[in-house]
Amino acid sequence: MAELMSSPFKWVKFDADSYRLDEPTTGNPDPSRVLWKGQGLGWPGSHFPVIGDLEMAEGKFYWRVHVMCDNFKIGLATADCPLDKPIGTTPHSWFVDMSTGDCFGGTEDCATRSILVPAPNVIARLHKLVAPSTGGVCGFKLDLEEGTFMFYFNDEYMGTIIRDPNLKSQGPFYPAVGITGLEGRAATILTEEEPVPKLYNYKRNKL
Repeated sequence: MAELMSSPFKWVKFDADSYRLDEPTTGNPDPSRVLWKGQGLGWPGSHFPVIGDLEMAEGKFYWRVHVMCDNFKIGLATADCPLDKPIGTTPHSWFVDMSTGDCFGGTEDCATRSILVPAPNVIARLHKLVAPSTGGVCGFKLDLEEGTFMFYFNDEYMGTIIRDPNLKSQGPFYPAVGITGLEGRAATILTEEEPVPKLYNYKRNKL
């Protein structure tokens, strides 16, 4: 069986008042790198979703995104996810909060839901995740046949966010991220193909 490799994609949908694509020295927008335009934590537009063009309707997928700090919420969304509401606060998106490890999504009461009462089929918190303030590489494996959504940070398995045998029926899905903090915080798609990190048969991977 062929090894599952990471998929490249582009950032294509976002609120233009909150985000912009990076423009390197060539002057052409870079669809692999999106920048936050706000001026601090809680700025209007904070954590509004940025959505990629990798459509995931069936099968298995793996993708990787570098985040610049821990003020990110990152995961996946459906095509009808609103661009003017924070990621995870509607039934159309799911995310990991990089600052806390809390996982939310697929529900309209995300902003007020206690982690002790997570959304159906969604784990409450990734207890292994300790993301530094300087950020790192987020990896996601989505298996629509099994109905699982797994998260890796800096190539180490952190846990399975979603276990839902009916997950496939809610798709297709797309990579998504929400940013806040200082202006210029960026989410960069890593386009070089890499294999899914291996899981090892000892306790720390059994999450």
